[in-house]
Amino acid sequence: MIFIIITIFVDSVCNIMKNKKLIAVITGDLIDSRKVDAAVWMPVLDETLKQISSRYDIYRGDSFQSEVELEQAIHHLFYIKAKIKSLKNLDVRMTIGIGTIDYQDAHVRTSAGEAFLHAGERFDALKKETVAIRSPWPDLDKGVELMLQLSMEIAGRWTENMAETVAVSLQHPDINQHELAAVLNRKYQSQVSTELNKAGYSKIRRVIDYCTEQIVKKCYIQD
Repeated sequence: MIFIIITIFVDSVCNIMKNKKLIAVITGDLIDSRKVDAAVWMPVLDETLKQISSRYDIYRGDSFQSEVELEQAIHHLFYIKAKIKSLKNLDVRMTIGIGTIDYQDAHVRTSAGEAFLHAGERFDALKKETVAIRSPWPDLDKGVELMLQLSMEIAGRWTENMAETVAVSLQHPDINQHELAAVLNRKYQSQVSTELNKAGYSKIRRVIDYCTEQIVKKCYIQD
């Protein structure tokens, strides 16, 4: 299994809680990764992290940590899901922890703080769920977690082709379906449309926007 931690820095308008910077930490692991050759999934995982952030560590063979921007946190959660689901027989579980950071090292993996604790504890409490969140705000957690869990149930049914189409759509949100078809090497635009519809992409996009709005809103109202 792969242990995933992605740290997410909050921008200047919402980075003060007792004079400490708020971050979000995504913790996760791949499901059934031992059944698939690491040569298949490791390059995809590494490239995915590289696409979303210049700051990340991969260590102990299958563990990593990476920092990304707050406004893209939920987007990247689904992007990671789509990239992993595009590989045959693989899936991923993830949790998000939001909180302060007590120590920021040059290496992401040796940083520490409330956000890391929240992510780790919530991940350890996972049972059948594949996604969860813990923050300083229980009311935020309740609503956002429900939205994420329902959406990940949909994502869990993606085929490899559907997941690939979702990943490219998330990576290139401003191009049309004809352009997506060209990027995906699909012969017909209708194939892209069908795959996105079956994947529930429009609903996933609404969930990404809603959850991001709720998290950012909480940051804005902090003292």
